Amino acid sequence: MITIPLFEAMVAIGGRSNKPVSPADYIHFVTLDSREVREGTLFVALKGQHADGHDFIRETEKRGAVAVVVEHEMAGVHIPQFIVPSSVRAWGDLARIWRGRLNIPVVAVTGSVGKTSTKELIAYVLEAKFNTHKSRKNFNNEIGLPAELMNLDECRQCSVVEFGMRNLNQINYLSRIARPNISVITNIGMSHIEILGSRENIAKAKAEILEGMDSEGILIINCDDDFYDYIKSQAHCKVISFGTNPGADVRISDVQLNEKANPGFKLNDFPVEMKNSAGKHLVYNAAAAYAVAGQMGVNPEDIAGRFATFSAPDRRGSFSRSANGALLLDNTYNAAPDSIQSSLHTLSELAGKGKRTIAVIGEMLELGAYSEEAHRHIGRIIAGINRPELLVTIGKNAKLIGEEAHRKHWKHFEDAASAAKYLSAEVTDNDIVLLQGSNGVRLDLAVETMVKG
Repeated sequence: MITIPLFEAMVAIGGRSNKPVSPADYIHFVTLDSREVREGTLFVALKGQHADGHDFIRETEKRGAVAVVVEHEMAGVHIPQFIVPSSVRAWGDLARIWRGRLNIPVVAVTGSVGKTSTKELIAYVLEAKFNTHKSRKNFNNEIGLPAELMNLDECRQCSVVEFGMRNLNQINYLSRIARPNISVITNIGMSHIEILGSRENIAKAKAEILEGMDSEGILIINCDDDFYDYIKSQAHCKVISFGTNPGADVRISDVQLNEKANPGFKLNDFPVEMKNSAGKHLVYNAAAAYAVAGQMGVNPEDIAGRFATFSAPDRRGSFSRSANGALLLDNTYNAAPDSIQSSLHTLSELAGKGKRTIAVIGEMLELGAYSEEAHRHIGRIIAGINRPELLVTIGKNAKLIGEEAHRKHWKHFEDAASAAKYLSAEVTDNDIVLLQGSNGVRLDLAVETMVKG
């Protein structure tokens, strides 16, 4: 069990206590959720969108909290209150000292596309050798990451976490909390370009992952990416590259997809297959995972065995069947130009054997001034690969895709519900359907409608 002196926690967060703090008091658990409080807990009162943790402080005292972190003193409370300017900042500071008590390697993953799938794959492979922790879905920001770290205990042998990013200095903040031993940057794309203004700024933001690493750390990056040289130049630690470039430390070669789009390929001439996951883009995720696992002592045979049984997370390249038998490639969790381009090439390679291909593409959000060109770019890709046979677009800017694609069979809808109704009547068991768009378009509802029939 990890224990931290209560006085040390108070100093770490820069708190002012309203009562004397005993040097004999220790904390064994930290939480934002009053329902999780037990003996020896430090409760952090956070003001959320739907509730204010300050309203539950008296309840936490009854449950056995040893002290509380607050932004303003509460009357009628008998345990120490550590008063701070920001409970969010204090939450991060507590996670930082908690991480300092953990003598285990932490692997951090970020990137514009594929970070969640890569995180999942890395954790799955490491489980071949280690008792592995991985961060939960969406626990990748200034609230979620500290929660993941403070849920760790000494029984875990390694941790794999994800860093999300909305602006400059966010990954810097997360990295200084997590202090990763190994960091992975999957790629530099256009996600969040509306906020950051350029891919150059996105590269700078992703490179902030280095801020929490020391000289003994390892940075794993994609050498096929346009910003490889820039990111490598920022590193003050060992760098391992992956990609199709002949000079890559983990070299991808001989990539093939079978009739179900399951990729087979070689990593440094070692053959691997991903029998339960679909899409060529997963090859890059696998190369990053291979690099991480190799650095942590997992042998290639065990890595390959884990690749063979790995299943992609829901809505990130998973296959299902519609009620009338169509094969659905569900990529509805999110979308960016790079990921949609990859999905379209996967769909194109699945064409043949009398099957009709259908691409259902929702609007890509958060692209700002780049939105029109990004959507037209996807349309030109479709025109160039001569697939799919039927194109369905959803949302205002997605209409630009259809205009550029010049497909004879093209349908446009303003919302996912209307598209779902059309698709349920249109698709047959002879069809392969790709569905992808930004999460806000809610194409997952179209998948749900088609599966239920």
